[in-house]
This record gives sequence, C-alpha cells and structure tokens, in this order.
Amino acid sequence: MKKLIVLKSLVDYTWIISCIPLLVALPVIVVWMFFDTKLIEKLNLVSSESTSTELVYAMFYVILLSVLVYIGIYCFYLFRKTLRYFQRSKPFHHDVIQNFNKIGKLLNVIGIVGCLGIFLGQFILTDSVSITFGFSPYVMIICLGLFFMVLSELFKGAKVAKEENELTI
Repeated sequence: MKKLIVLKSLVDYTWIISCIPLLVALPVIVVWMFFDTKLIEKLNLVSSESTSTELVYAMFYVILLSVLVYIGIYCFYLFRKTLRYFQRSKPFHHDVIQNFNKIGKLLNVIGIVGCLGIFLGQFILTDSVSITFGFSPYVMIICLGLFFMVLSELFKGAKVAKEENELTI
C-alpha cells in the first residue's frame, strides 16, 4: 500500500508542476505564434528565408503537437483518476477498466499521429525523406498504449472471475 501512496504522490506532484502550467502556457504560445511569426524562427522550425506556405505548415505542425500534448495530459488525468479507485480498494470498478482502455487508445493515437507528423513534417519542411529503423519515443508510446489496452482486458477478465467467485460462495 505504501507503493501506491508514493505513486499517487508522484503523479499528483507531476500533475501540479507540469500538467497544470502546460494547460495554461500552451494556448498562449500557440496564439503568440500566430501574431509573431518570428517565434517560429526562434524555435528553429523554419529558416528566416522561408516562404509563407512553410510558415503555415510550421504553424499547423505546432498546433498538431499541441493537440497531442493535450491528449497526453488527458491520459495522465485518467491515470490519476484510476489511482483514486485503487486507493479506495476498488481495482475492478467499471471506470478503471474503461479508463485503462481509453488511455491505451489515446496513447496509440498519440504514437501513430506523432510518427506520421514527424515523417510528413520532415517531408514538407525540409523536402527530404529519411526512414530510420532505430529507437523512437513514439514507438514506445504505442507500446505503452497497447499495454494499457491489454491491462484493461485483464482487469475485465478478473472482474468477471471475481463476480463468478462471489456467486458460488
């Protein structure tokens, strides 16, 4: 039980220190980017000699990344919510199973869209395509998403077994 308390404390700390400020700062940065295009150059997304279409693509790319970050924050929120059920000793609650499945699906969306975004962003902004068969954080996010989906299925099976066990007693 102490491990769960430590985990919940670390998750809450991370939520307060990084997720809440990101919820506020990210829209400010995106809006600022539309009013001051030099911000895109400062972020090294495009060069100073870039065309207006490249700027539009870079803005779209930043908006896409912002949406992916918001989806990630929502996944983290669902994980916090699930930990509360664990603290209340309700690991087989229907919401826990739904949250694990939702987290898994959303993490898979982040991973797939992130991979495609990197590929298309390279193609559009640098006019070059390179495929590397190395380590990618987006592949790890897809693996984590699949893990949460498997965890959801396991909890669903365990819930059915628990209910059947309670009926036989």
